[in-house]
Amino acid sequence: MNRPQRFLPSFLLGIILLAIPMPAHAGNDPDVRLKTVVIDPGHGGRDAGCVSRDRKTYEKNLTLAISKKLSELIGEKYPDVRVILTRTDDTFVELEGRARKANDARADLFISIHINAQDGGTNANGYSIHCLGQSSRKGNDLFSKNFDLCKRENSVIRLEKDYTTQYEGFDPSDDESYIFFSLIQNSNLERSLQFAQDVNSAMKGGAIRHSRGVSQDPFWVLWRTTMPAVLIECGFISNPADLEVLRSEKGIGNIAGNIMDAFIA
Repeated sequence: MNRPQRFLPSFLLGIILLAIPMPAHAGNDPDVRLKTVVIDPGHGGRDAGCVSRDRKTYEKNLTLAISKKLSELIGEKYPDVRVILTRTDDTFVELEGRARKANDARADLFISIHINAQDGGTNANGYSIHCLGQSSRKGNDLFSKNFDLCKRENSVIRLEKDYTTQYEGFDPSDDESYIFFSLIQNSNLERSLQFAQDVNSAMKGGAIRHSRGVSQDPFWVLWRTTMPAVLIECGFISNPADLEVLRSEKGIGNIAGNIMDAFIA
């Protein structure tokens, strides 16, 4: 018996199209541009994130300050670009909620801001930029693990009435249905890496000069977004030199300005 012809479900096609970003400005066409960016200040509320050794500085406050400054800089230079923050004050936001906010806004770029720390030490310093991908540390297949997770989470679709029509042939138990999600990840990875490399280059001349490089790692918030996305560790709160920069208004402005230079690029 011939197998029925399979078509790309339209809702998946829509996700793929949304995952392909436009440049900030293309030629003289004002309608072709990056339209929405979501900035994600890490942690918040009851989740303080990393804390300085003297217990006076919290990651959640630093990430919010950097994010707000970056939002301000983008707004000044590109007033037509919509800038959304996943939080604007000291509130707790779930990881899923951060990604959902970006997806619902149909963002073209997702930037998650964080501060690093070294357990039990002060030597580690510098910034790093992370994209979704196979973990360079563990050498495991992140995509394979994500597919197993997707199958389990999506199995609830079968409980919905007439799910085969509602989801246009998408079968949560069929490997072939997930091929298109792999295409989305690969499409976003290329663009995410390009922006990550721009951030890495821009921050080299900043107040925190040491680059720990660009890497691919399994951050949940990056996986759940459907657009190019990066997570930036702006420095080490456990390192005295980095902390001095992070505690100063000038340092915050410098870091935000570096990321803005990458955004412009």
